Amino acid sequence: MTGTTKNKEGKVIGMTFKDTKYLHIYAQYMPHHESFIVGNKTALLELKRVIDVALSTGESQGDFSASDGEGYEVIVIKVSDDSMKLFESLEMPYTEQYGEINNHMYFVNETKDNSTPHPPAILLKNKNEDGKQVKNHRNWYKSRK
Repeated sequence: MTGTTKNKEGKVIGMTFKDTKYLHIYAQYMPHHESFIVGNKTALLELKRVIDVALSTGESQGDFSASDGEGYEVIVIKVSDDSMKLFESLEMPYTEQYGEINNHMYFVNETKDNSTPHPPAILLKNKNEDGKQVKNHRNWYKSRK
């Protein structure tokens, strides 16, 4: 879906595939499987910009579209080099699921913290409209709408 139309002269107006940031990010199915980032040049350049900003400021975001034309946000968060314990507390990114709920069977990092694994949104430094620190991904997503 490109969302293009033509004017009276037949010239394309509106968004084209080339002009829209089309990006798909496919997580690993299970350990040792590949993940993919697939996008057009416009999207990949924007993703590079988002990564560069996160490297210098700690976090960044960019707006992209899937091939169905639905927009979404990509958030890039840098974890400091001395934050291994924090990084290990995050839920694993695998998409494989056993049963009706995700039981985090791939959370392999031993910890005494029963609240783990954490969603990656706990790393965000952003605040919602009320100026309150966002505590979890559900509140963060609500605050972004």
